[in-house]
Amino acid sequence: MTDRPSVVVVAAEHDLTADLVVDRLGGRAAVVRLDPGRLRDDLEIDGRFQAGRWHGVLRHGDRIVPMDRTCAVYWRKPTRPETIAASVDRWRAHENTTALLGILKAHRLKVWCNDPLAAASAALKPAQLASAHHRGLAVPDTLFTSVSAGARAFIRDHHDRVVVKALTQRDLPLVPTTRVRPDDDLDRVAGTVHYLQALVEDRVFDARVTVVDRAVFGARITTDDRALDWRTSPRGGCHHAPLVVPAAVADACVAHVRDLGLVYVALDFVVTAQGWWYLETNPNGEFGFVQALADQPIAQAIADLLLHGRAGRNDTDTPPPRARMGT
Repeated sequence: MTDRPSVVVVAAEHDLTADLVVDRLGGRAAVVRLDPGRLRDDLEIDGRFQAGRWHGVLRHGDRIVPMDRTCAVYWRKPTRPETIAASVDRWRAHENTTALLGILKAHRLKVWCNDPLAAASAALKPAQLASAHHRGLAVPDTLFTSVSAGARAFIRDHHDRVVVKALTQRDLPLVPTTRVRPDDDLDRVAGTVHYLQALVEDRVFDARVTVVDRAVFGARITTDDRALDWRTSPRGGCHHAPLVVPAAVADACVAHVRDLGLVYVALDFVVTAQGWWYLETNPNGEFGFVQALADQPIAQAIADLLLHGRAGRNDTDTPPPRARMGT
């Protein structure tokens, strides 16, 4: 065992966001970066169960990373095996990804950012919304339904001010948040569970809140066209600025992230004159654009987390004061 920090970075080869974190790690740790979906022949993974214990090591050239309490894992977005065309390569990718995750999970490591199994669970929107409410964040009324009559009733009850969202973006281009109206063909709701949510009115701006352990970084997002979904604004029409997140909201976000078993997330809010409204939690959300456009040192915070581990726990199960508040 060595006292020098070691970091395993699991990401696609051309992941610019992962590059930012690796750059901030500099020479302060032994770093091995790999993509198990497209594993290079010169990278060695070795996990042995012997005398009742697992002993795992990663090697790449002269860099050696033992899987022990000095080791942190930054699990970003490795190649998804199911996206690989050739069946043999797809099988190898599944084998490598499953083996790597299993060996890492068998060890007591310093920190995961994030454990992909916890992240997959945390990505489930119903659990997110309940957790956010538990921690005092204001959550719009929401309906998951495959019943056309139920969708019509929900829209009517909210005075025709409802949006529909996609739960996943896989196998399709970006599916933006979209208004749904009573004269839409709601018979098509049948057969597919739709994610409906009350529209937050009188929006002043959108907010992206990035949490890294106990550090909170805010970005104010405005659009020239006041688009319902800022991701759809034309190039140059979306503006980002640093934002100080109110203390009650920041504390609730940190507690919410810990409740989900994570150390890193990006959260989306709509801010009105009356307060902050929670929309969703992105367990593996992008931060590069926030760092670049809102001048927030997020990559440095992630690097510090990987080097030093998590801050001490002071959590209780008691929700903090209601976090909805004026700007």
